[in-house]
Amino acid sequence: MKRLFNTSETIWNTLLVISVIFAVFILPTLPVSWYRGLFRITYSVIYFAAVFSLQKRSKYLITLFVATLLLEWVSDFLHLEVLIIISKSINIIFFLVIVASLIKQIATAGEVTKEIIFGSVAGYLLLGIIFSIFISIIISNDPAAYNVGQSESLLSEQGRNISIPMYYGFVTMTTVGYGDILPLKPYTRSLATFIAVAGQFYMAIIVALLVGKFAAQHDFSDSSDKKSE
Repeated sequence: MKRLFNTSETIWNTLLVISVIFAVFILPTLPVSWYRGLFRITYSVIYFAAVFSLQKRSKYLITLFVATLLLEWVSDFLHLEVLIIISKSINIIFFLVIVASLIKQIATAGEVTKEIIFGSVAGYLLLGIIFSIFISIIISNDPAAYNVGQSESLLSEQGRNISIPMYYGFVTMTTVGYGDILPLKPYTRSLATFIAVAGQFYMAIIVALLVGKFAAQHDFSDSSDKKSE
């Protein structure tokens, strides 16, 4: 089993990118009646793909993965507010660990491969998902924290917990800021500032790492060609 996961790293990386793209761009556009089942299945696929796309998996990460997966499904079946908040909090911790592990994997990689590219894309989208979970918790517990427009207020609770946080989180992280959804309280304004800065820092760090590795590969290739001459 272990050998299978090690030899299928490309498959897991591809699955991670596809599942995260589905969660970010497609899931919020689907009918509300589809949300509950598809949401849990999609995020379960993300959990598995995220863990097995990493080259190194510690026991602590596996334990966190199992806890995140179980809490996601248990909170959905029991539908208790406390369990839902705990599940979302564990999700945040799990995805933070995954993003940090992906950055470390990119930083320590000897060369730029398609797995590294997939990892950098997945890390950025996972960062947006982390922020959307934060925003979802805030909207659920403090509806006055954001000025949700009339059209958004007509959405069901599940629609508000998926569509609005995902949209606002990524719009803020990319520093677009359309202004249709605004933070109304000091702590949500501070969160918006942090999201914008974190998104730019991620891009700067990843681009610097990839460019540096490309340059190192190019220099190594040139030196090898000169030696062969």
